[in-house]
Amino acid sequence: MHIFTAAIATETNSFSPIPTNEANFADDFYPAGTLPERPMMFAAPMQVVRRHAAERGWTVIEGLATSAQPSGLIRRATWESYRDRILADLEAAGPVDMVLLGLHGAMMADGYPDCEGDLLGRLRAIVGAKTVIGGLLDPHCHLTPAMIAAADVLIAYKHYPHLDAFDRAEELWTLCEGAATGRHRPVMAVADCRMISLYYTPVEPVSGFVAAMSAAEQEPGVLSVSLIHGFPWGDLPEMGTKMLVIADGEAALAQSLADRLAADVQAMKGRTMTPLIPIDEAVALAGAHQVAPLVLADFADNCGAGAPSDATWLLGALIRADVPDVGIAFLHDPQAIDLCKAAGVGARMPLRLGGKTSRFSGPPLDLDIEVMHIAENARHDFGIGHFDAGTVVVVRTGRNVDIVMSSNRIQCITPGAFSDFGIDPRAKRVLVPKSMQHFYIMFSQLGGPVRYVESPGVASMDLVNLPYTRVDRTIWPFTAAASL
Repeated sequence: MHIFTAAIATETNSFSPIPTNEANFADDFYPAGTLPERPMMFAAPMQVVRRHAAERGWTVIEGLATSAQPSGLIRRATWESYRDRILADLEAAGPVDMVLLGLHGAMMADGYPDCEGDLLGRLRAIVGAKTVIGGLLDPHCHLTPAMIAAADVLIAYKHYPHLDAFDRAEELWTLCEGAATGRHRPVMAVADCRMISLYYTPVEPVSGFVAAMSAAEQEPGVLSVSLIHGFPWGDLPEMGTKMLVIADGEAALAQSLADRLAADVQAMKGRTMTPLIPIDEAVALAGAHQVAPLVLADFADNCGAGAPSDATWLLGALIRADVPDVGIAFLHDPQAIDLCKAAGVGARMPLRLGGKTSRFSGPPLDLDIEVMHIAENARHDFGIGHFDAGTVVVVRTGRNVDIVMSSNRIQCITPGAFSDFGIDPRAKRVLVPKSMQHFYIMFSQLGGPVRYVESPGVASMDLVNLPYTRVDRTIWPFTAAASL
């Protein structure tokens, strides 16, 4: 067997003011044959394929592997260059029996609203109809007809937070290897749930639905079941929640199960995510809180959904309310970091923080601060991978308010965002991770309540008022708003 594998992934927020180009991909850019061994979620299929093929003595040709922190539209030349590089890597590999890819599913470039569909279609044109093409997707993707038409097997992570990337990569390998050796004949079916939301898999009702998907995979003839959550901030007609089922040679079975599960998803409408609370309510909770840290997720400024991570709405409100013992991470402000580095640890000085990227970022904060910690070449580890944080600087203001800044835009996922840089998270009254949901598992273990805060931002869940131009407004929640 000859296998080609590659990976390219990012998540495009149509409302983000940050363009995506070569610089965004630079931290995770590995030309053909150079992908390291350390676990990387976006490249999970490549690393799983590498191990299984070695056990069988099969040939693996590794192409380009790269990923970028979510942001705005990918520059046309950047997308065409990386796409064509993967295609050239494939052509140089010669005839192959399988193509396995690490993808995202919500990549959009100037002139290419469906990057994955574009790539998969061109790959299919090169390898022909008999070669098995499989791809691993983030569930926050747009499952387009072009993607389904070009691939044999598409599988999405089941969990959000995405802790099962390597489990799903193993599943992808099993189905594609089975198809290539004639053991399976995968057929895919899609059912449109006619809605868009976020789906928090650690809690009910979605945790029960994830268990039901896994149980359905044990039914005769069923190979795989994926809930495609959809990415609410991608402005294209295919945006929305879908069910994807793969059956073994039985198209009718796949479609029937997809339709049934889609109806179950629709029955969860309005109950799949924790309600967001306004900033004033969050500040009131913080002022009254006394025990284990209250966690206030700065939801709309999550760079994992393409936000700038320099918003000041929540932080400013907490400071103005004189809430003590607050920690926030990660605020993206390279200019402020440079000033703090020049001053050094222990320096006390006035500093203007945040509020730099766009109107969604809020006003900058003018604070008197002390530089508490500086870390060069810092990392934020989260089990199945890590983020390169660049330079991390911690500054303290007011009543023991600690602000963790990073020169690279990264999402706060674990309390290590504080403890790794000299802050005891359990000693804080309030912790503010700039994240939507990936923070939840580790932060909830601190023992305090967790609340999700709504504020202005490019990742706001006020979907009805976002400036979409292409989405299907006949799906929920647009239909619910129209009926008011």
